[in-house]
Amino acid sequence: MNHLLKAISDANNHLLKENNINNALQECISALGSNIFVDRCYIFKNELKEGQLILNYEFEWCKENVEPFIGSPELNGLPYDAFPGLLDTLVQNLPLYGLVNESDNELFKETMEMQGIQSYLFTPIFSNDRFWGWIGFDDCETERIWQEEEVNALHTVARNIGIRLNQDKVLSKLETTLDELNFYMKSSSQAKWEWNLKTNHITYSYNWTEILGYSIDELGSNLEVWRSKVHPDDYDEIEQQLFNYIFKKIDKYDGVVRILHKDGHYVWIKYSGIMLTDANGAPNKIIGTHIDVSEIKEKEIELAQQRNEYDNMVNNLAEIVFKTDLNGNILFLNKQWEKITGYALKDCIGQNIFNFLNEVETDLFDQKINESKVLECNLIDCKGAKIGVLLLLSIQFDIKDNKKFVLGSITDINDIITLKNKLEISEQKYRFIAENTSDLVVQHQFDGIITYISNNCERITGYKPEEALKQNLCQFIHPDDISELIAKYTSILNLKNEAVTFRFLKKNKEYIWFETSVKIIKDASDKVIGVQTSSRDVTQRLKDEEEVKLAIEKQRELNDLKSGFVTMASHQFRTPLSVIYSNIELLHLKMNKQVKKEDVKIITSRITSEVDRMTELMNNILIFGENESNNLKIDIKKLFFTDFIEKLIETYYNNEKDGRKLMLEFIGTEREIESDERLLIHILTNLISNAFKYSKDCANPKLKINFMENSYKIEVIDYGIGILPDENKHLFKSFFRGSNTANIKGSGLGLIVAKQFTELLNGNIAINSSSENTIVVLEFPYYQKK
Repeated sequence: MNHLLKAISDANNHLLKENNINNALQECISALGSNIFVDRCYIFKNELKEGQLILNYEFEWCKENVEPFIGSPELNGLPYDAFPGLLDTLVQNLPLYGLVNESDNELFKETMEMQGIQSYLFTPIFSNDRFWGWIGFDDCETERIWQEEEVNALHTVARNIGIRLNQDKVLSKLETTLDELNFYMKSSSQAKWEWNLKTNHITYSYNWTEILGYSIDELGSNLEVWRSKVHPDDYDEIEQQLFNYIFKKIDKYDGVVRILHKDGHYVWIKYSGIMLTDANGAPNKIIGTHIDVSEIKEKEIELAQQRNEYDNMVNNLAEIVFKTDLNGNILFLNKQWEKITGYALKDCIGQNIFNFLNEVETDLFDQKINESKVLECNLIDCKGAKIGVLLLLSIQFDIKDNKKFVLGSITDINDIITLKNKLEISEQKYRFIAENTSDLVVQHQFDGIITYISNNCERITGYKPEEALKQNLCQFIHPDDISELIAKYTSILNLKNEAVTFRFLKKNKEYIWFETSVKIIKDASDKVIGVQTSSRDVTQRLKDEEEVKLAIEKQRELNDLKSGFVTMASHQFRTPLSVIYSNIELLHLKMNKQVKKEDVKIITSRITSEVDRMTELMNNILIFGENESNNLKIDIKKLFFTDFIEKLIETYYNNEKDGRKLMLEFIGTEREIESDERLLIHILTNLISNAFKYSKDCANPKLKINFMENSYKIEVIDYGIGILPDENKHLFKSFFRGSNTANIKGSGLGLIVAKQFTELLNGNIAINSSSENTIVVLEFPYYQKK
């Protein structure tokens, strides 16, 4: 299989790196033929001649001492009709292979035997869904039986050839398009530029310099010319866009930029570009155009300014301004509508204005009137309340669509409440809201001194209002959050409302999270005199959000684990199966000869070892999967540890093939323990097996049990290769195996199973390793919690 993978790798490498397609194809079949040990490898290309599809023998590689047939007239210009069944199979993008002597096509059989071919493989080449030709592989010395995985792999190479052929075709078409573009550029007012990304050389052609008032001799041809002329406010944006386009973060490069004219003013340039890549897909050059759109852009700016001025003027009027058709259907409303009525503009556009006016005749919009109408009426707000208004309207003529429309205004003429009454009512409302809201309302000066705090202060923070008044707010805020709040206050001074989240110190010295909206306080002269905050306790919400985030992360880790599990388990099973299969083949081979008992013993020993390895892996996977799916049931029973250990050693480690024994050491007075016997067996067998596995041949691993006052400790000690220091952090990851264990069989699940089961039994696990030994330390409580 390794030689097949090398053949495919070399062939694909030639397809990617060779600029000339003919060289690429020749090198490709040479790499295939020399690596997969065939006698001849070749390519037939299809040609449509007089409505008939024929075959041409275009490329060939032959092994040394094998006769070549390239250029042979017997293999060129033959129609597919000469080989019944060949076209029917290949045109379906299916490979064709077999032994020549088993072919039913006599002409095909005769032609192949003439070339000394005993077995063959043909795999089709499709370029952009068109049957372009096919690759052939001949064996002249043996009747080779092609394996399915070999056929599929070589079929993949044929698909890659088709992709390369299509790429060359696209590039050729692109070059033709560029030639047409050059012709168009010469005859138009557009300017063209071309930037070689590899040499960093840029070429400006035709009237590029003329757009800026220069001659080509005055500017020269380099990238810095363009960079020096770009408006400073546009430079960073266009550079970032160019970077993103080159590195394929965006799909297109176009826009409008200002470039300095020779006379000192800026010219608006519409730009666009297309990037070309080399055979490896790397960026090669960018070709683009520039068009002077200054006149159009200046008109757009002027129009936008006029529209902005008009919108600002209309939307800042104290009156409602509206536009309707002659039936009263609303076409436009200024923002004052929302302030007076409480309705959102988007919900009212298209409705009839008479739906909002109380007792106003619908024939008010008489098309025959020539002067404005004025009347008093009531406007109905979103709550159904009536507002006394003055209605002014007139008929206007729209020159764009030659239709009449109604333009009007609505002025609030309700009696004005005196300023004193307004302040009293406002103060009453504010105090009512502040004292009854669930939020903590605070007013403070800019130096942080609290001037007001709502009565719910004690319920939320533990402080009574009088304990917080005249105190500095900063003393209640977590030190790590103060700098962020100060930065937010800078925005508040710029008349921006802000919302911040920070930690607040309660009276019991615990911190809670506040979500706070902040606004400035002004006096009657519009002078800023302080700050008002409204805070709510969001500690539980943030905790819930963090738990959700952790749950999502755990799910992501589980998905990664599942993916890794499939890959690693497949690999781990494949290796012992391969060893078992190869040893069975070896056993069959030796059975045909005089078999020595020692040989059979060695072979069966290998098979037994690999079966044991697969059994260990299967057991670990099953128990690991049972735990991960939360289907693992824990059965706690009382045990005497000495009896348990002796039974475990007798069952699993009494007959080691190399004669080694597990050394036991007990410290302290034995006590009865509570544990799940099955889980404990899995923990210890994984760790003890590792100790035997990684200890040197002459060393006996050791099991040390220490009965302490409140818990018992188990140490599994081996005297082997140790663990590399920089790999300690990966020890408890699924399927991880140390880089120094490549020649030692294992599944990479033993430690993670041991860790998870130890934690299920409320225990702890730790590993200490040196170049002389490795000690795995387990500690469990004597009794499990019910």
